[in-house]
Amino acid sequence: MRKTAALLILLLAALTATGCSALEQEYPSADPAALSQRLRDRAQWAYDGMALPLHKAVKPVRVIPGHSCYAGGLSIEKTLPDVVTFDLSWRVEDIPADVARSTEARLRRKFTSAGWTLTHDGNRRGRNFVTFGFRVQDPATGDQFDLAWNDSTTSLFLSGYTSCAKVPQPAADNPSPKTWTPQTA
Repeated sequence: MRKTAALLILLLAALTATGCSALEQEYPSADPAALSQRLRDRAQWAYDGMALPLHKAVKPVRVIPGHSCYAGGLSIEKTLPDVVTFDLSWRVEDIPADVARSTEARLRRKFTSAGWTLTHDGNRRGRNFVTFGFRVQDPATGDQFDLAWNDSTTSLFLSGYTSCAKVPQPAADNPSPKTWTPQTA
């Protein structure tokens, strides 16, 4: 037992001393402007795929950085200041249940037929509630989109997230200066 503990301590010391990335996760470097634009483009693509009836205008939103990317290894609680995920979230209010259900089904088909992987099915019906939704992930980029609707708010929520990426420090702390609202034909 002592030999195993001593061996583990020596291995840990060697990995730490050499800066081995086995202890901390390596994240790819990325251009924050390109990630933001990709989210805006995919949000428009998703909005078009929803084929919603006339509704109140979607309020302009910004792509914002999120600090939920962890170092990994022995420091699983430590976030990395220059590694972020980008998020774009918006909603359409006052969507009836039948419209929400058909919209959810259309968008789910659009994502999965484009090769996205369904990672969560949020369709639930209980005695006092109804929810529709899903989460999908792009296997090529790791980006995710969530769609959610519930009968207590009757709002349709769509959120997109990029994978964690290393970006220049100013971009890690500031939202994109550009706003997005869906373009309608």
